[in-house]
Amino acid sequence: MRRGDGSRLMWLTCAVDGADHAVSDAAFLAAQGGDGRFEALCRATVWASSLAAPPAGRCTSCADVADEPAPGAARADDRRGGSLWSRLVPRASA
Repeated sequence: MRRGDGSRLMWLTCAVDGADHAVSDAAFLAAQGGDGRFEALCRATVWASSLAAPPAGRCTSCADVADEPAPGAARADDRRGGSLWSRLVPRASA
């Protein structure tokens, strides 16, 4: 997703709280070669879970900062919501 200032955001699922957090390109690049910690827009430390994990609910603080719709609000361009995968494979509770 591209922001108004031209920077991009990546939504990463945190292994600790199970929420998707927005991480800027700059924060993602700054953490390369590190221990898997990223700083989210909400200032939370995100310990990235497996990229094979299904998407989780978005952090409301990150969504506000990123000017995204509130969690649970349907978006026309969101291809992840209501997918066959999410209907067949329920998210494991932590």
